[in-house]
Amino acid sequence: MDRETCLEKSFEIVAVGGNAKGMAYEALEVAEAGDFAQARELLGASERDLVEAHKIQTQFIQKSAAGEDIPIDMIFIHAQDHLMCALEAQSLIGHLIALQEQVTKLEKRLEELEGASHV
Repeated sequence: MDRETCLEKSFEIVAVGGNAKGMAYEALEVAEAGDFAQARELLGASERDLVEAHKIQTQFIQKSAAGEDIPIDMIFIHAQDHLMCALEAQSLIGHLIALQEQVTKLEKRLEELEGASHV
């Protein structure tokens, strides 16, 4: 793989990974506002972007495994770091959204019970 192609693919990973991470954080904000359907939709879009970025990363791995020389530079390393951070954020945010949904349900149930006790 030539340096130019490596740079293009690296920047693509940064862009797609950054978009995925941004959508994951947006999903968390939407969930905190109580719109869990929209949060799941955004998290799904984030996942699709991460799959796309991972496919690009897999191309690098396959070429390297086949003995092709991959020019490693700071942009490539940054892209890998960006992707790993996005993957971790997406995973954690998925769990946070699930917890937020449980908390919201419990709060509603508590309000119902408190309202019933005052009648």
